[in-house]
Amino acid sequence: MPSPLTQFIKLVSPSCHVFSQVTCRAPWGLVESDLKYTSFSFLRSGQCWVELPGQAPFLLKEGELLLLPYGAAHKMMSDPDIPCDHVDDIFGGKSHEEVEGMAIGGDGPSCQLICGYLDFGPLQYFGENAVFKGLPEVLVLDTLHHTRLENLLLWIYQENGQPQSGSDIAVSHLLELLLLELFRSLDQVELELGWLKAMSDPRLAPVISCIQNSYQKDWRLTELADVAALSKTAFSSRFKKVTGSSALEFLRQWRCLVAAKQLVEQYDSVQEIAQSVGFQSTDVFIRNFRLLHQLTPGQYRQKHQLNRY
Repeated sequence: MPSPLTQFIKLVSPSCHVFSQVTCRAPWGLVESDLKYTSFSFLRSGQCWVELPGQAPFLLKEGELLLLPYGAAHKMMSDPDIPCDHVDDIFGGKSHEEVEGMAIGGDGPSCQLICGYLDFGPLQYFGENAVFKGLPEVLVLDTLHHTRLENLLLWIYQENGQPQSGSDIAVSHLLELLLLELFRSLDQVELELGWLKAMSDPRLAPVISCIQNSYQKDWRLTELADVAALSKTAFSSRFKKVTGSSALEFLRQWRCLVAAKQLVEQYDSVQEIAQSVGFQSTDVFIRNFRLLHQLTPGQYRQKHQLNRY
């Protein structure tokens, strides 16, 4: 049976935007607004400072990867309190080649940043909603201790910057591997409530896997408790404590996430999709879908199909 992480990566099917290397020379400063994408910056050489609104600046060192799961606004600069220019003003309208040929800032010590955005399509912000919440607003991962992570970043950068025959397939699979490696690197991160935390719980991980692989099934709470080898009461308490939601709530949310992808990629009716993901009533499906996505299935389909084509 595929693991919860495997199912998640298959569901979100990440793509990548603006995978470029930027050379900066002190003094320099860049500011980025809140994004609708997951943002990352890999410091290939040198060092720089990072600051999020309301937080103290911190030093990013060579070989470290800055990951902003929810696309938080932030500054990157050669030293704290350096005046910052907005990235849109610096890079807006420029081609990949023009960005690569630029040197931002003055004539001081340099650093090289590989920057990009991970796009999860209609299932954007994989960590923000009730199903995937749990990641901190900002993560710093040391690629020197995750060699495969660095290799993947450089490989994607090369495929994206110098496309060859089959690069689209290569980038697609490399992004899945990158996402897998990013999650594997979270073993030292203190996760908040959410299903990601449940993956490391030996009792709850099999339950998450069962729900993801058999979401059409009309699960009973006692059946899920049996999977966890716990009493019904103990299971309900543990699931709520670790994830912040009930097991049956997670089931409904996962169904709605699968349905969201189907609404964009398929032309089945809302009623047919509701039945295909396990909802016996279209009205119940619409009510649960709106709670998770703040849109009805019809509104969601219209919005994201228009953005897709």
